[in-house]
Amino acid sequence: MKEAELSVKYRKGDSAGFEELVRPHLAMAYRTALLIIHDRQLAQDAVQEALFEVYQSLDRFDPDRGVSFRTWFAKIVTHRALNAVRRHKPVSEYQERADESTNPLNSVIEREEQQQIWKAICEMKVKHRTVVILYYYGDFSVAEIAEMLGVFEGTVKSRLHHARKLIAAKLQGRDDAPHLSKIGVSANE
Repeated sequence: MKEAELSVKYRKGDSAGFEELVRPHLAMAYRTALLIIHDRQLAQDAVQEALFEVYQSLDRFDPDRGVSFRTWFAKIVTHRALNAVRRHKPVSEYQERADESTNPLNSVIEREEQQQIWKAICEMKVKHRTVVILYYYGDFSVAEIAEMLGVFEGTVKSRLHHARKLIAAKLQGRDDAPHLSKIGVSANE
């Protein structure tokens, strides 16, 4: 059954329809929240908040606007995760990968490089980290990310470009990138 049909079915009072609608997107939602927040419990809380918000406002989802349910749900999850980052500073650096299947690196050298990339991503400002996570780990398009974050596509492209430069500088062993030396997130980023 299509998402539009499921959303209409749920609106008519079928709670099983709601579960059928969100279930395929729960892993993506949790992974996205976890990668943004770096805390398992806060990520679970963010997803729960997003699910409640979706449950309460499903009537605002309009598939005729050209936005998929997946994108609409991810937008809500992303905003709940960003709110959690603003409320809680990360206590420790995230060391695990959210999904081992996305990183099937076999050699030690490749693993070290991947860890350096992840460390560079973790050290970015939240606005850059979010677009990198949504684009590379969430497989969302630039247009979908712009819609989720409420910014222009050019802004997303600019943030991705800046993030790539930060990662390249980190991999080359340079700490001349200004944002990498300032770890942390401020509420107005």
